[in-house]
Amino acid sequence: MELKDLKSAWDTYSSQEMDKHRLGKESIHELLKNRTQSLVDRIDRNMRIGMGVLGIYITYLILDYLFLSAYFSKIIIHEVVEYPKWLEPLDVFSTALIITTYLFFVIRYIKIKRSFSIHLQLKDLLLGIQETLKTYRRMFYLAVVILMINIIVSFIAGIYQGLKFKAEAISDGIINLTTSQTLKIVGISLLIIIPMVAGSFFVLRWGFNKLYGRYLVKLNETLQELDESEITE
Repeated sequence: MELKDLKSAWDTYSSQEMDKHRLGKESIHELLKNRTQSLVDRIDRNMRIGMGVLGIYITYLILDYLFLSAYFSKIIIHEVVEYPKWLEPLDVFSTALIITTYLFFVIRYIKIKRSFSIHLQLKDLLLGIQETLKTYRRMFYLAVVILMINIIVSFIAGIYQGLKFKAEAISDGIINLTTSQTLKIVGISLLIIIPMVAGSFFVLRWGFNKLYGRYLVKLNETLQELDESEITE
C-alpha cells in the first residue's frame, strides 16, 4: 500500500471515530435533557400540589381566627376561652414565615425556568434549580423549627389557661397543687407534647423529601454526568 493510500485510509478511519464520538456525546446530552425535562415536569406538578396545600392551610388559619376556636371551645367547655394576646405575634410570625418561604421558592424557581433553556443552557438551568432547592430546604427547616417552638409555647399556654380557668371556677380563685399533682401535670404534658412535636417534625420532613428532596439528589447526579461528558470532549 502506498503512503498516499495509507494516509487516506487513516483520515477515513479518524473521521469515522470522530463521528462516533460526536454521536455518543450528542446522545448523552439528549438523554440528560430528557431527564432534566422529566425532573422539571415533576417539580412543576409538586409545586401545584404545594400551592393547593398552602391554600388549604391559609383557609384553615382564616377560619380558625374568625370563629373555629371560639366554636369548639363553646362545645367542649361551654365557654369562650380567650387566646393569649402575647402569643399572637409568634403565630403571625411563624405563619408569615411558612407562606413567605414557599412563595420565595415558587417565584425564584419560575424565574430560573424563564431565564434559562433546557436545550441551550442546560447546565445553567440545572445549577439554578439546584441552588434554589438548597436555599428553599434551609428556609423550610428554619420555618419548621419556628413552627415547633410555636407548638410548644402554645401548648404550655393552653395548660396555663386551663389552670387559670379552673381557678376562676373555684370560689376563692386559688388552686393548691401538691408536688405529686404538679409532677403528674408536667409528666402528662411531656407525654403529649414530645410525640406531637416529634411527629410533626418527621411528617413535615417526609413531606419535603417526598415533594422536592429526592429531586435535588437527581439534579446533583445529572450535573455530575453533564460535567463528566464535558470533560471527555
